[in-house]
Amino acid sequence: MKTKSGPSNQNLNSYVIQEDTELLKHLTTTYPNKKKALLKQVMGGGQIRINGDVITQFNHPLKKGDEIQINWAKPSKKVKLQKLNIIYEDQHLIAIEKEAGLLSVASLKEKTKNAVQILKEHMEAIDPRNKVYIIHRLEREASGVLLFAKSKEVQEQLQNHWEDYIIDRKYVAVVEGKIKESSHTLRNYLRSNKHNQVFIVNTAENATEAITHFKLLKQSNAYSMLEFKLETGFKNQIRVQMAHFGFPVTGDKKYTAKKNPLARVALHANLIELKHPISGEHLKFELVPPSNFRNLVAKG
Repeated sequence: MKTKSGPSNQNLNSYVIQEDTELLKHLTTTYPNKKKALLKQVMGGGQIRINGDVITQFNHPLKKGDEIQINWAKPSKKVKLQKLNIIYEDQHLIAIEKEAGLLSVASLKEKTKNAVQILKEHMEAIDPRNKVYIIHRLEREASGVLLFAKSKEVQEQLQNHWEDYIIDRKYVAVVEGKIKESSHTLRNYLRSNKHNQVFIVNTAENATEAITHFKLLKQSNAYSMLEFKLETGFKNQIRVQMAHFGFPVTGDKKYTAKKNPLARVALHANLIELKHPISGEHLKFELVPPSNFRNLVAKG
């Protein structure tokens, strides 16, 4: 194991993994004198690289021969704000964990406090020159990972070349009913109206094709927990397609759900993986599904 001192914000340990394991398990075993909370802060702060890639997933699999680099000097603590947590920040990007019920950005009809405003107030309190620009949106009803830029240039670069930088995005939801398929692909034409409602139509005319892949994670007699990967991005896509498929997201009364056991729509953006628009490094942010998602399926 090599320790390397660099700039004031770096104190690096670099070495090769000697056996197959998972990241957090490896850290707690290798560094028994460091508190688990600190280890999680270091992971969440993007200060661990595996084979050159920034990894924040606590159960990321490690293989014998993998190269690990840990920067201990300046752990990036999760900054807790109203209805959101900052899970990663560098000179160009911010990643947050948004709570369900919080708007990503203000709309013409809704001026309530939103993620952009909360984050902007926090950043300006540190330095009035700081700016915040939203890169993509997350439905108000959903929780999970949301990205922001610190400059207009980075925002436009990611928005205008989204497919070049975004490697993967995944969602987890609990739906009503017991799904038979272990995996499935949904293909529908979606259209929205002036009342902000999204619905499925039979033809492509004035509509957008929506493609959603899902796989079954766990289930009970009453509920199924699914992981989704979207090929397209249309407002309420997962919610509308699952309702049409006969298994609405629980809590989603707007789209035919009959139950609301969690007092929220059970939809969570759990992963986003991207190439950094400036440095080109590989970033991966993954949040485990809320514990009440798992508990609901276990009890149902």
